[in-house]
Amino acid sequence: MKKGIIFLLIAILSLALFAENAKSEAIGSLSTAKSLIESGQYVKAQEELDYAQAKISEILSEDLIKYIPAPPAGYTLEDKTSQSLGQAGAIIASANAIAATGNYSKGDMNLDLTIAVGGLPGKTAGLMGLAAMFGGITDMGSKTIRIKGYNATLEYDKSEKSGTLTIKVSDKISIVVDGNNLTDADVMKTLAEKVDMDALVKNFQ
Repeated sequence: MKKGIIFLLIAILSLALFAENAKSEAIGSLSTAKSLIESGQYVKAQEELDYAQAKISEILSEDLIKYIPAPPAGYTLEDKTSQSLGQAGAIIASANAIAATGNYSKGDMNLDLTIAVGGLPGKTAGLMGLAAMFGGITDMGSKTIRIKGYNATLEYDKSEKSGTLTIKVSDKISIVVDGNNLTDADVMKTLAEKVDMDALVKNFQ
């Protein structure tokens, strides 16, 4: 028990140090960029700005992982990770594109929940919703529902025992739950409802 507490404290301290280091590096790069702009070295200034942007995205991704919810009853949270899409995010329309993922299991049943902010990933839910609305674009078994007041698209294949729940939280934020070997789609909705969506909008919109 004591070892577990120690490891938890070490992990929390490591995250705090990481965030502080990334913050210091971002501030340093912004200061350097300012000096470079003043001296007319615009290409190098842009490189410093890009580096600062990358560090800010790293800080945001570490904040986002806090929104990965506790597991549904009977399930275990196996792992949770977050990442900044960096330059790839800039290519798909947002230099701040970030994502966090939680992996859950119960026997041979598996759930993966991803929260995406910014860029094309964050807009996925809106595209899925339009597909379901006009029909014939998504697979059979697709329907539009609401999760905690937010529009969502639910797809579930009874024969494959698999499904996907895609929630449009805002224009920039989406939540996607993928499930395999599920007896029904209810557990995907249960997991999604554990996410503090209002807080996501407040802090990442």
